[in-house]
Amino acid sequence: QSEQLRRLEIETANLRLIKTMADRLAHEVGNAMVPLSTHQQLLAEKYKDPEFRASLDTALAEGVKRVTRLVNQMRFLARDALTTSEPIPLSPLIEEAYQEARKYQPVKTAQLKYENGGKPVFITGDRAALKYALTEVMINALQANPAEPKVGVRLEADSGTASLPGLQIEVQDNGGGFTPEAAQKAVLPFFTTRNVGLGLGLTVTRKIIETHHGKLEIVPPKTGRNGIIRISLPMDSLAAG
Repeated sequence: QSEQLRRLEIETANLRLIKTMADRLAHEVGNAMVPLSTHQQLLAEKYKDPEFRASLDTALAEGVKRVTRLVNQMRFLARDALTTSEPIPLSPLIEEAYQEARKYQPVKTAQLKYENGGKPVFITGDRAALKYALTEVMINALQANPAEPKVGVRLEADSGTASLPGLQIEVQDNGGGFTPEAAQKAVLPFFTTRNVGLGLGLTVTRKIIETHHGKLEIVPPKTGRNGIIRISLPMDSLAAG
């Protein structure tokens, strides 16, 4: 009876999660569809208007971008194992992830500062998944200070104590740092401080990193310090560069 009760509790919790996800997903897709629907209704009447066509182009690009991000989040959440595993040079992966993140925060003044100690670093894993995980972390960093978005990425060898040595990737934003509440809840499903998105970005990132036998951490906030997210990968995920 105790085991049956435990299973029922898990099923009930999963159903609540599915209900919340369905509600949030429907809301976010609906928001993405509003400008597309508006332009579709005016298409026949205003298509020859250059200003309308420019507006339509923007609406299509934004709608595709938002829905594509949702699709990717659902796809990576559904995966429980690596689909591919290959040696990946980390520097170009970080640059690609940064450029992808900028599509969601297109500010001309955005900057990336990357410190790797002057040595090429390779990691082994699913390239598409790791790129997506880094992209979500960088989107979070760029959104921390939209007026002056800066992303700092620093690599550091992790000697480790209780676990095998490995690599740490620290991503620092240019914002006011995480609040204690955000630091505790940031990787939980549907937690967000913004009015757009599902609040699944760091949840998906954590799952991808854990699938690679790594760890995602929100560095405890300090007064007056920028926010830092740390990704740790174990030594057996590294290859010599």
